[in-house]
Amino acid sequence: MKIIAELGINHRGSLEVAGKLIDVASEAGAWGAKFQYRAKDGFYQATHEIGDEILSREIDDCYISSEDILKLTAEIKGRGMAAGISFFKFADAADFGDRIAEFDFFKVPSAELLNEELIVSMAGLGKPLILSTGGHSEEEIFQAVEATRSLSDVIYLHCISNYPVLLGNQQMGFIRTLAEKTGSPVGYSSHDQDWEVCLVAAANGATVFERHLTMDKFGKGIDDSSSSDPEEFKRLCKLLNAYDAVQGDGRREVNQGERINMQNLGSSLYASRAISPGEALTEDNTVVKAPRKGLTWAQVKRRGLETLKRPVAAGTAISEFYFTEPKPPLSAELVSFCDDKQLSIPIRLHDARTLQTRFPIRNFELHLSFQEVASFRSNMAAGLSLLDLARHYSIHIPDYIDSKTLIDPLSDDDRVREGSDLVIATCVDLALELQARTGAAVPVVGSFSRLLPEGKRETYERLKFVLEEAGHKRGIPIYPQWLPRIAWYFGGADVLDMFCGADDIDIVNEIGMELCLDLSHLILSANYAKQDWRGWCDRLMPLARHIHIADATGIDGEGIEFGKGDLGNPGIYIEAPGRKVLEVWQGHLSEGDGFENAILQLGENNG
Repeated sequence: MKIIAELGINHRGSLEVAGKLIDVASEAGAWGAKFQYRAKDGFYQATHEIGDEILSREIDDCYISSEDILKLTAEIKGRGMAAGISFFKFADAADFGDRIAEFDFFKVPSAELLNEELIVSMAGLGKPLILSTGGHSEEEIFQAVEATRSLSDVIYLHCISNYPVLLGNQQMGFIRTLAEKTGSPVGYSSHDQDWEVCLVAAANGATVFERHLTMDKFGKGIDDSSSSDPEEFKRLCKLLNAYDAVQGDGRREVNQGERINMQNLGSSLYASRAISPGEALTEDNTVVKAPRKGLTWAQVKRRGLETLKRPVAAGTAISEFYFTEPKPPLSAELVSFCDDKQLSIPIRLHDARTLQTRFPIRNFELHLSFQEVASFRSNMAAGLSLLDLARHYSIHIPDYIDSKTLIDPLSDDDRVREGSDLVIATCVDLALELQARTGAAVPVVGSFSRLLPEGKRETYERLKFVLEEAGHKRGIPIYPQWLPRIAWYFGGADVLDMFCGADDIDIVNEIGMELCLDLSHLILSANYAKQDWRGWCDRLMPLARHIHIADATGIDGEGIEFGKGDLGNPGIYIEAPGRKVLEVWQGHLSEGDGFENAILQLGENNG
């Protein structure tokens, strides 16, 4: 989608106002910004009609010289936008001399659609040409289309030349007709009271949008009422720029947030008693409970699953894993491979014993909930008793400090800040205790996603100070984790602003902020920005002191199986210094089956 901010005469002849409009367009995410130009003298014939006199005076009052327009054009292009201009007669283009080439596109306004000389002359400038069709009948429009058929790079805009257009007068279905008849890109020039109708234009095939931009839609200018103010324009750009993503490609794929919600909200089969291998699954040895961590009866029947091949403890969610033949334990060679490469897997307190029994490797990352942090705070010894203290650990700080609040040690809210400080301090206390008992370093990692109103630089510098005070000064490094642009919190998606963009890479390098580099998150954030994640990785790897390895695809396909995403060969990254945690999505389920598959794949390809 290409959104053009039409500056028109809404700058009121003021370079300062024009500059503000350009700023708004850029910040909103517009593709381009466009001027209208009429030479100062000699264009409007005096008729002494009231309407003509009003328009003539308005045009004179809003005049900006060609020299000043070129200065503003440089500002537009400096902001990364395309710069365009409309002429009502071709002779006016001479006011720009050879610098006419500085414009990226030209437009013939609706009022001049029948001016074939103007159209051909502007097409001869060698840039894309936009033709607006407002105020003309279908016959006239398609006569103009035929007259321009031989021209290349022409875009036709559907338009209703009312100022403003009342709801119901848009005739949006004509966009499809225009596209069919022209075989060219089509768009919509909006003068609507209700900017939202542009979304209807998009649904009818428009891909180029022109919308007048004003600082005050209730101002006295003749175009103000049919324009968008900054807030409206930002919403318009936000929705149109996301349109293709919202529309999708016709397939239906379940996103990670949905999986989390279906797990939390749904139900599945659990063993009501211990079930031995060889037993069939029945209603007598199962119970339906939430959350949905296993199969439903419908899935069991559809997949033809009958006899269990593994023992199932009472209270265990019954997954397809229990219908598969047990695998042999990890070989001594694979265990040695994991330890030599400092590979680690995530564990939680409730599954620590199970996973540490199944995986006799050295390194584990303890992923804690806010409730588990509180339990360590009240009884450190009880929590430690659940862990094998012959192993080595890292600690992942929980994302939440309670069921409704994300961790944020920089918050202006005393409750949030103090709660965050307490969670971090408890994790550091635990790290110190584990460090003393195991004799190995215990790094701490966490997700810190909240941007301060003071801006990114201030946020990063303050966060670095807080983490150094809370951790480094006590002998425990705390590494903020690289994040995806789209995160799943509280059952929904949140767009993050920290540790997920190219500008964040600049800042963390400038201030020397050491990181936990999560490769899955890195892929997702770079994909969101339409950048090559490998280039981002090259810039961040020198700061990485701890690595999370998992594959990813798209902007929210996190932690998928190796080889099914954009990661490529994960073996490249297991050679990096420091610990590498295999962050396979839900790899802990089914007694760590996902982690085992990842280790087997890594060992087979890189051992």
